[in-house]
Amino acid sequence: MPSINRTDETSKLLKTSTQYRRRDVQPHKGYGARHTFTILSFIGYFHLYALRFNLSVAIVAMANYTDTKSDQNYTESGVCPGPALNSSKTTTNQAVKFDWDERTQGLILSSFFYGYVATQIPGGYLATKFGGKRIFGYGVLITAILTLVTPVVARVGTWALILIRIIEGLAEGMTFPAISEMQGKWTPEMERTTLPMIASSGAAFGNVIVLPVAGYLCDTDFLGGWPSVFYIFGGSAIIWFLFWHCLIFETPSDHTRISAVERLYIESTASVKRATACQTPWKAILTSTAMWAIIVTNFMQAWGSYITNTTLPTYMNKIQKFDITKDGLLMALPMLMSMFTNILGSLLADFLRRKRYLSTVTVRKLFNTLGLVPAALCLPFIYMAGCEHVYVVALIVVGNGMLGFLGAGVTVNLFDIGYNYSGILMGLANFSSNLPGVMSPYFVGLLTNNNVKKSPGTCNRKKQRNLTSQFRNLL
Repeated sequence: MPSINRTDETSKLLKTSTQYRRRDVQPHKGYGARHTFTILSFIGYFHLYALRFNLSVAIVAMANYTDTKSDQNYTESGVCPGPALNSSKTTTNQAVKFDWDERTQGLILSSFFYGYVATQIPGGYLATKFGGKRIFGYGVLITAILTLVTPVVARVGTWALILIRIIEGLAEGMTFPAISEMQGKWTPEMERTTLPMIASSGAAFGNVIVLPVAGYLCDTDFLGGWPSVFYIFGGSAIIWFLFWHCLIFETPSDHTRISAVERLYIESTASVKRATACQTPWKAILTSTAMWAIIVTNFMQAWGSYITNTTLPTYMNKIQKFDITKDGLLMALPMLMSMFTNILGSLLADFLRRKRYLSTVTVRKLFNTLGLVPAALCLPFIYMAGCEHVYVVALIVVGNGMLGFLGAGVTVNLFDIGYNYSGILMGLANFSSNLPGVMSPYFVGLLTNNNVKKSPGTCNRKKQRNLTSQFRNLL
């Protein structure tokens, strides 16, 4: 049986639809190359967030500042009574602990974002010039290698740890614009919400897995306790890079195993044919009201999100008095709900668009509202809930979990307004959404630094009873 020349077959199909008229192109059903790209992108997103936020849990075990300055005769004001106050469990399995106050911890946690913000816009340009596959893959690889050496670098000094986190941020900062550049080429119009959102839900899944696992590892003797967090996730990311390098291609036309039908289906509505030889319209982008709406929305959403991701482990451990193993698990719950709402929202959004029940603009606005309003309403009640752990966790889970609906709103809106320049647009949007990553952890550290006042435990319990009573009256 003679072999099929897939290149000739593809060319013949493409010639029959040179204008890429959508009504002439049948959707490609079943598993295809774009789904392999989506799955490996999902795992790539997973590692991006695992490598970014593993330190948020590990730093609870690494820092020994607050514990060494406690007084047995008093109770810290503003903290909750709990098993951690009377725990006799030792932490001799931790090889090294560091005398970092809250301000120093905030500086360490925010240092990643100094580099991350700096390379957002250059990342979009480099992805356009050299290809998203290389920029995304090598960005994850460099971050993974630096993560592996983090335990050694931390022992050198605080300055060394801050420096390596900045470099990690520089490497990761290019990845989101790069993957967005590729998604513009690999995503058909009617799958423009579903496939990118399934891929990006790997970010929430990264937190769902890394936070409880990191909490557990910090509480064991495995590979020295907290250093194992960096060894395991750094090594896993390197393995992912090997699959990415071998199985992923820059565009459908570069793919050696894609079917002709799938390639035609993708290229009929994606940006492959129309983005070539076009200069970036910077004036149009920077004067676009839609683009500025995306930028502002990203900033506001990210402020609350980054405070949660970077400081919640410390809050649950130091204030709510959960041990570090429960700490990671509780931190993962809002991410789990966010991943669920992300995928659900993307499927529902494309369904509403495909059936023409709502316009694309109305769908984006609807899911933005579903994501932002619950988060804003839940936030002030967390403080009022006091030491009612069930209420606190429920408010955090609902408030932050609903942010996943933004994936079907503001996030994919970039593809709606300019998918031919999706890498550049993602660079601008991600720049704004990561400015809070620079500011919020350090801002929280400044507000809480040495803010533990010694007061009788009875006063503390009275204050918490009053707060809880107020909260229940509101319910």
